[in-house]
This record gives sequence, structure tokens and C-alpha cells, in this order.
Amino acid sequence: MDSSHETIISNELSRYNPRRSQRYSAVHVLLISWRDDDIGVADEVNELARLFRDKFNFFVWPYQVPSKNPQAQLQLHIAQFIQRCGSDDDNLIILHYSGHGGRTADPMDSECVWSAKISGGPTVDWAIIQPVILGASCDVAILLDCCFAGQAVRSRLQHNVEFLAATDKDQFTPTGKLANRPSFTKVLTQQLGLVVAKSSHITIPELHRQMLRKEVGLVKQPFYASLSRSSSGAGIGLAKWEPLDTTVTKAGTSTPSDREDALSLYIRLSLFQPMDMVQREALLRWLTRDSPSDIEHIQVLHRTISKAQAVGQVSSEILCPKPVVPNVLAPFRISDDTREEAKRLTRALTDVLSIPETYHFAELDVAQIINSISERSAQLLAFMNDCVAGLNEESLDTLRNKDLYGTFELASRIAMRLTLVQDEVTKGAIKVYFDSTASANHHLRIGRKDEDSVLVEYWEYETVGNQDVSKSLEQTARISALLVEDKGKAFRILPGLGYVEETIRPRIGFVYRLPSGISTNDYWTLSKLIGTVKTLPLEVRCQLASAICDAILHLHSIGWFHKAIKSENIVILRNLNHGIGEATSHQIYDFDNPYVIGFDCSRPSQMESRLTVDFSVKNNIYRHPERWGNPKPFEKKHDIYALGILLLEIGCWRLLPSMDGSRKGFENVNKPERLRDTLLDIVRTKLAHSAGSKYSEAVAFCLEEREWKTEEPWQTQRSIRQKVWQPLKMPI
Repeated sequence: MDSSHETIISNELSRYNPRRSQRYSAVHVLLISWRDDDIGVADEVNELARLFRDKFNFFVWPYQVPSKNPQAQLQLHIAQFIQRCGSDDDNLIILHYSGHGGRTADPMDSECVWSAKISGGPTVDWAIIQPVILGASCDVAILLDCCFAGQAVRSRLQHNVEFLAATDKDQFTPTGKLANRPSFTKVLTQQLGLVVAKSSHITIPELHRQMLRKEVGLVKQPFYASLSRSSSGAGIGLAKWEPLDTTVTKAGTSTPSDREDALSLYIRLSLFQPMDMVQREALLRWLTRDSPSDIEHIQVLHRTISKAQAVGQVSSEILCPKPVVPNVLAPFRISDDTREEAKRLTRALTDVLSIPETYHFAELDVAQIINSISERSAQLLAFMNDCVAGLNEESLDTLRNKDLYGTFELASRIAMRLTLVQDEVTKGAIKVYFDSTASANHHLRIGRKDEDSVLVEYWEYETVGNQDVSKSLEQTARISALLVEDKGKAFRILPGLGYVEETIRPRIGFVYRLPSGISTNDYWTLSKLIGTVKTLPLEVRCQLASAICDAILHLHSIGWFHKAIKSENIVILRNLNHGIGEATSHQIYDFDNPYVIGFDCSRPSQMESRLTVDFSVKNNIYRHPERWGNPKPFEKKHDIYALGILLLEIGCWRLLPSMDGSRKGFENVNKPERLRDTLLDIVRTKLAHSAGSKYSEAVAFCLEEREWKTEEPWQTQRSIRQKVWQPLKMPI
């Protein structure tokens, strides 16, 4: 298989695997009934709505068709619904109709008509509505509780469209008003209630078979049809919907190799002819949404193995190369400890890769072997990433021109590190347009750059002399160049577009591209939300804390110190998957995706530290004791200490000044080491109570005094990863 096809398939499987238990990124239910019906279906429809909304966690959209101009009104509403909810092919749309149904006036016509009354009332023609519904890009389940419902089944489609109707095209159905003749909707609600009560999963064909059983009480046989062109698909499945972060957590705590009864199979696929894009999409569909619902995980083993081999190859050539010419230094100057660790990790990966394939997949557990390969490959790659900060410009230039065998993450960090250490940086402000004026002291502002909505973060610089101005502009250009570089999501930095420079006052602004859908009032600093959101669930706090910690680890891996880690430099955006709600409710904020700002003080680790004198206790309480007043040169441990303060605020869900028992915001503190002792007492008591012992131990590790200078950069990174980041990620 062509490597590009393999990469795309592997990446799509990685994206889809966490969603296998529920298949869809969102499920939207449109419940259609008549405003002026003569049956009285409202109670049953409301009961079904509650089931879908409260038990299945689906998005429910009830709609009552008006008697005046019903055809146009319903067609418009469905078109808007499809545009809003059916354009993402990862979604599922469920359309349910309850009311009268019948033939058209032409006895030779096989189309279906919906009506509000048994005779003489308003009607709508299904033949006109159907193309709008079937125009959705996603899977569609159509549930019809009406007479002659089977007449709605027509053309074949590329995506899944499945019908489950009260009866076929030539039958009447009961209204459900008699106890021994329940309606289709009533039985549907009962059967789905049993599914969700068992925390189970059911496909539409399975639901059809359940409703065919005599004991459910239906006097007319339900009718099922699939409009998909392919008969090989797994079909539409219904299960309780959960946010992706929840399913990822569950998947991470229950992998196939964790259970004794789990079965892992090694399957090799061979194609009759070279793969093209059409075949690839068909194969992807078969491996993802059309795979059986019992399959928990699918992985491209060759991709995993080849990636691990590439990581091992890069490590062998860079960190532990064999001497070619006696008495000639290796091209990369690294310490003996670093070289020995590289050899150890490379050997560990080579050992697991050297198991013969026939034995490897026949005698041993496939999942266990692949997990071992992935784990050891990830450990070696993380080690190499952490070593980037210790390489000089010459070594980085050499690396940039080498074949890195597809280790794109390493290549990206090398490019970022070069941006930090190179003498020459490109200068030049960009233009941003604003819709309105803003106050002189605002720090963040929304504007537009071309078609992008952007966030501008302002900071003022010193103008004492030309040299100060030049240094400020050079620092701005360097930081901006870093922000513009392509980087992984784990850096938690909005994509940079450049910087703006004001001429009226000495102020510069970094420009970040905002995600689509975010507008003027859709962003907040974390410090603001800690004072606004009354409560934040512990699992959300842990996820937020671990994401920020991981971001700082990524910055440090390329030798970049932030120098101003605190809650007012963390931005939270509106949760685009949640509607409008109370400002105090955590659900309207996207705490899963925090972004780091406040880079005006940050710098590469080897550059001269800006020793700004600051005796303000209000500012200093967030800083390491060595950075109070006349500060010592900045070190990595100062960032780690500030990270600990931020994690303390998140864990207690209180701003630091409010933790002062004297209610003075620590303004009377004049000995920074005494404040450190006070904060450690808070960590070991109040934080342990609020967030648990593992969380409090992680924060204490950041705040405690220890000597970091004797460690290699990768050793410090590993310590923070093991002692802070991993405990924050552990399930509660």
C-alpha cells in the first residue's frame, strides 16, 4: 500500500477509535407532529423526547407542523435543520413523525401523504420533503408512526439512511388509545428505554426485530428498510451519547489487553489492484462506521511498526552513532548520560521489534506486543524531543537537513528551536482591522485579519533609549516567529499570524487566529472564570490542569521559558457544542481546550534574562522566591514553581489571594520563603481535600525547593512528566 494512503488510514483510525462505542460525534433528533392533530399524540411524543434527551443525551428538536401553509413551513424547517445538524458526516440525524398518513389522491401513485386529521385537514406530501432529508451528509434514521408509512421508502444512497415504520405501504395503524392496541411510538419508547437501562447498544435492524416480538403488543408488524447502496455496512446504532473526552477516558482505562476475555486478531488485507482514493474511502468506511459494533479498536500494525522503526533509526544515527573515523568527534555533542540513556531506550525498542513476525503474532498477544512497541517508541521519541533544547545551532542545522524518516513531531520541534536560537529574525508588523474602538488599558481584543477572526494580545515596551526599543522589537519578532511556526495541539497555543505595532503609544500586540465560530464575547481568562463559575467538577479540573502542564512541558522541550505562568494568561473559549446557558455554568466553557498567552516576557533559555525590578507583592506572590524584588536570572525551576501556583488555583478553584487566612491577599508578606511554606501547608491540607492526594503531591513537587541545575534538560522534563503531569492525568 502506498505510504500516503497508509498514513491517512492510520490517522483516520486514530481519530475514530475513541468513538467506536457510540459511532457519532453528535446525535440530533427532530420530532415532528401536528399542532392541530385529532389523535392527541403529544404525551407519547413528549415521553419519547424525554427518553432521547435525558437518557440517551441526544439533542432533541420538537416541531409541530402548523395548519396554515404546512408544506412550505415544514420543508423550510427541515432544510434549516439539515443545514445546522446534517452537514457533518460524523453526526446522526433521527427524524420521528407521529400522526396520520395515507395515500395520495391518485390511486396509481405510491407516494405517502401526512395529514393532521383523518379527513379534511391540512396535509404535506412526503415526496417533496424526502429529497431535503436525504440530502444530509450524515447517517439518517427515519422513524414513522403513521398509516401507509412503508410508502415513504424509495431511492438508494451512499450514506446510511434507514427506515423503521409502524407498518408497510398498505396498512393502517392503531392510534394507541386502546390499552391492548399500543401505538408504534409507545412501544418504540419502551424498547429504547430497555436499551439505555442496560447501558447497551442497538442497531435499527435489531430494534425492528425486538418490536416484531408478540409480547411487545403491536397489532401491526413494523416495517424496516435500508436505503444504503451497500449491504455490507454495520447499520445505524443507538447508544447513550457521551462527550468524546469521556469516551477517551473510558477507552484508556479498559483496553482489550486489560481484560482476560478480550480477543485480539492479526488480520492482513490484500487488494486486487493498487489503491486509489475511491477504494481508500470505501475501506475507511468499512474500518470505521461500517465495522461491527462489537469491535473496540482497529490499528494499522505496519504503520505502528514502521513508525517505531523510524524512531529507532533516528535515535541510532543522532544520539548514539557508530564511530566512522577514529578520533573524530560525533556531529552532535551530547553528554555521556544522555548518550547512555539514548542507547538504553533504543535497545529496549529494538528488542521488542526484533521478535520474529511469525512468532510475534502467532504465540503472543497481538495487542500486548503492539502496545509495547507503541509505548517504547513513544518513550524514545519523547526523550529525543526533550533533547532538542540541548543542541546548538550547528547540530540543529545538520538535523534539519537529515532524513528523519517521517518523525514529523521531532522535525517540527527542531524548526521551532532553530527559530529561537538563530541570530536573524524577520521583522515586520501586520495589519488587523477592528469593528469598534476600545479603551486604552485593554489587554485582549478581537479583530479581523483577512477572513480570519483574531485575538490580539497587547503589551507595552520600554522607550528609555533606542537600544531598549530595538531589543523589544527584536524580542517581539522572535516570539512572533515562534507563534507562527506549525506546532502540535499539545502546545496549547492559538495559531500565530504575526504582530501589530501601535504608533500612538509604545505597545505591541501578538495576533492569534481564533477557531471558526468564536466572536467578541466568546473568550475569557481563567482568572475571570475562577471568580465566575461557581463549581467545576474534579475531573474537569484535572483535565484542565494536565493540559496546561503538558503545554509547559512542550515549551520547555524546545528550550523556551514562559516567565509569566498564571491564570490570567490562560484563555478559555466558548464551548461551541453547548447552547446558551448561565454564565456560572461550567458547561458553556471549553475547559478541555485551554490556550496559553502572555508571551511578552518569555524568551529562549540561553538568552539574557530581563531582570525587571518589581516589589509589588500582588505580582510577586505568583513568582518563585528568587524572582521577588531584584530578581535572579530566570531558570526553568521558576516556571515550574509558577506552574505549581496555577495548579493550586485550579485544584482549589480559588484565586491565590483568597487563600490568605487573614483575608489580606498575602499583601503583608515580606519574606517569600515564608509564603512558600504557607502555600505548601495549603497544598497538603486544603488542596488534598479538594482534589485528592495525587493532585496535591503533584503541586507540592512544583513548589518545593530542589536543585535542578545538575540535571540534563531531558531529566528535568522526565521528572515533571512523571511527578506532575501523569498524576494529573490519572482517573479519579
